[in-house]
Amino acid sequence: MNIFINTRNGIEIINLDKVVYLKADGNYTDFYLSDGKVKTQLSTLAVFDDIITKSYDKSHEASPFFRMGRSYIVNIPYVSSVNFQSNAITFDSEKVRPLIVNKSNLKALRDHIVERYDL
Repeated sequence: MNIFINTRNGIEIINLDKVVYLKADGNYTDFYLSDGKVKTQLSTLAVFDDIITKSYDKSHEASPFFRMGRSYIVNIPYVSSVNFQSNAITFDSEKVRPLIVNKSNLKALRDHIVERYDL
Protein backbone atom coordinates (compact mmCIF):
# COMPACT_ATOMS: atom_id res chain seq x y z
CA MET A 1 0.00 0.00 0.00
CA ASN A 2 1.30 3.44 -0.90
CA ILE A 3 0.69 6.85 0.56
CA PHE A 4 1.13 10.01 -1.48
CA ILE A 5 2.59 13.11 0.11
CA ASN A 6 2.62 16.59 -1.38
CA THR A 7 6.06 18.16 -1.34
CA ARG A 8 7.36 21.52 -2.46
CA ASN A 9 8.60 19.96 -5.71
CA GLY A 10 5.83 17.47 -6.43
CA ILE A 11 4.58 14.26 -4.86
CA GLU A 12 6.49 11.71 -2.80
CA ILE A 13 5.24 8.12 -2.88
CA ILE A 14 5.98 5.98 0.16
CA ASN A 15 5.37 2.24 0.09
CA LEU A 16 4.06 1.43 3.58
CA ASP A 17 5.13 -2.20 3.23
CA LYS A 18 8.75 -1.00 3.35
CA VAL A 19 8.32 1.30 6.36
CA VAL A 20 9.80 -0.22 9.52
CA TYR A 21 8.91 2.71 11.75
CA LEU A 22 8.24 6.45 11.79
CA LYS A 23 9.86 8.88 14.21
CA ALA A 24 8.69 12.36 15.16
CA ASP A 25 11.25 15.13 14.81
CA GLY A 26 9.49 18.39 15.65
CA ASN A 27 7.37 19.35 12.63
CA TYR A 28 9.10 16.67 10.56
CA THR A 29 8.66 12.91 10.44
CA ASP A 30 11.41 10.45 9.58
CA PHE A 31 10.41 7.27 7.75
CA TYR A 32 12.87 4.42 8.46
CA LEU A 33 12.70 1.97 5.56
CA SER A 34 13.66 -1.71 5.45
CA ASP A 35 16.53 -0.99 3.04
CA GLY A 36 18.16 1.28 5.63
CA LYS A 37 17.15 4.54 3.97
CA VAL A 38 15.50 7.35 5.89
CA LYS A 39 13.01 9.70 4.24
CA THR A 40 12.16 12.94 6.01
CA GLN A 41 8.83 14.64 5.39
CA LEU A 42 7.56 18.04 6.52
CA SER A 43 4.54 17.08 8.59
CA THR A 44 3.99 15.94 12.14
CA LEU A 45 3.71 12.32 13.19
CA ALA A 46 0.02 12.92 13.98
CA VAL A 47 -0.63 13.85 10.33
CA PHE A 48 0.99 10.63 9.10
CA ASP A 49 -0.78 8.57 11.75
CA ASP A 50 -4.07 9.90 10.37
CA ILE A 51 -3.06 9.28 6.73
CA ILE A 52 -1.99 5.70 7.48
CA THR A 53 -5.15 4.96 9.48
CA LYS A 54 -7.41 6.33 6.74
CA SER A 55 -5.51 4.40 4.04
CA TYR A 56 -6.04 1.09 5.83
CA ASP A 57 -9.65 1.94 6.66
CA LYS A 58 -10.36 2.56 2.96
CA SER A 59 -8.80 -0.76 1.99
CA HIS A 60 -10.73 -2.59 4.76
CA GLU A 61 -7.45 -4.08 6.02
CA ALA A 62 -6.23 -4.05 9.59
CA SER A 63 -3.35 -1.63 9.96
CA PRO A 64 -0.05 -3.25 10.96
CA PHE A 65 1.10 0.07 12.42
CA PHE A 66 1.03 0.88 16.13
CA ARG A 67 1.49 4.35 17.64
CA MET A 68 3.83 4.36 20.62
CA GLY A 69 3.49 7.56 22.57
CA ARG A 70 4.28 10.89 20.96
CA SER A 71 7.39 9.89 19.06
CA TYR A 72 7.01 6.60 17.18
CA ILE A 73 4.78 4.54 14.95
CA VAL A 74 6.02 0.97 14.50
CA ASN A 75 5.19 -1.51 11.72
CA ILE A 76 4.51 -4.66 13.80
CA PRO A 77 5.49 -7.26 11.14
CA TYR A 78 9.07 -5.91 11.23
CA VAL A 79 9.41 -6.28 15.02
CA SER A 80 11.61 -9.24 15.89
CA SER A 81 11.91 -8.64 19.65
CA VAL A 82 10.84 -6.37 22.49
CA ASN A 83 13.49 -6.38 25.21
CA PHE A 84 12.64 -4.82 28.58
CA GLN A 85 16.13 -5.22 29.98
CA SER A 86 17.75 -3.06 27.28
CA ASN A 87 14.60 -0.99 26.51
CA ALA A 88 15.04 -1.96 22.86
CA ILE A 89 12.93 -3.01 19.94
CA THR A 90 14.82 -4.95 17.30
CA PHE A 91 13.64 -5.40 13.75
CA ASP A 92 13.82 -8.12 11.09
CA SER A 93 15.65 -5.75 8.78
CA GLU A 94 19.38 -5.91 9.51
CA LYS A 95 19.80 -2.46 7.99
CA VAL A 96 17.63 -0.83 10.69
CA ARG A 97 19.21 -0.30 14.08
CA PRO A 98 17.38 -1.27 17.28
CA LEU A 99 15.10 1.41 18.65
CA ILE A 100 15.63 2.44 22.28
CA VAL A 101 12.40 3.61 23.94
CA ASN A 102 11.03 4.00 27.45
CA LYS A 103 9.46 1.10 29.34
CA SER A 104 5.91 2.43 29.12
CA ASN A 105 6.13 2.48 25.30
CA LEU A 106 7.58 -1.05 25.33
CA LYS A 107 4.76 -2.23 27.60
CA ALA A 108 2.13 -0.65 25.33
CA LEU A 109 3.69 -2.33 22.30
CA ARG A 110 3.89 -5.71 24.03
CA ASP A 111 0.28 -5.44 25.23
CA HIS A 112 -0.87 -4.52 21.71
CA ILE A 113 0.96 -7.50 20.17
CA VAL A 114 -0.37 -9.90 22.84
CA GLU A 115 -3.95 -8.66 22.34
CA ARG A 116 -3.83 -8.54 18.55
CA TYR A 117 -2.23 -11.94 18.05
CA ASP A 118 -3.93 -13.70 21.00
CA LEU A 119 -0.67 -14.64 22.72
